[in-house]
Amino acid sequence: MGLDPSTDVTAVILTHYHHDHTGGLHHFPHTRIISPREGWKESRGWKGKMMGCLPQRWPVWFRPELVEFDGPAVGSFPASHSVTKDGRIFMVPAPGHYVGHTAVVARGDGISYFLSGDAGYTLDDMLADRTDGVTNDPALSLATIRKIKEFARMEPTIVLPAHDPDGPRRLLQNTIVSESSIA
Repeated sequence: MGLDPSTDVTAVILTHYHHDHTGGLHHFPHTRIISPREGWKESRGWKGKMMGCLPQRWPVWFRPELVEFDGPAVGSFPASHSVTKDGRIFMVPAPGHYVGHTAVVARGDGISYFLSGDAGYTLDDMLADRTDGVTNDPALSLATIRKIKEFARMEPTIVLPAHDPDGPRRLLQNTIVSESSIA
């Protein structure tokens, strides 16, 4: 895409600490890296390693800015954490897949972009209330999926799960989650 990680990216937000979400950290040695405090300790221990975290592969300099959900409720989410001063980019708790899993919302003009991390692998799965296959807590994951769908009912939203191969097309075409597709 022609981006230079050292100059074009001002922040990286980790939704959680699984190896497939931390594997590119070495590209951002001078970039602000934000992640949820919940799950940090567990991700570096034996249990985290058993659940897909590989801290031994993280860069030696990796010390994320650990955040709490210290902001107001947003839509169907009980709390938030603002990433930008204007509040247009914020994190919300999206538990279930992993301890402390978070999602990121970026509000544009008349549309919101909901980066759901691994709350569900694809939008089709989420719309059908299917949780991912390696979720830490299936019932909590399902509750999160339903909160995401409720958020999308309240405002025009493009939902972008991290592993959805159709996400780039939906983003390019500004395809919002339609009321008729939400179960």
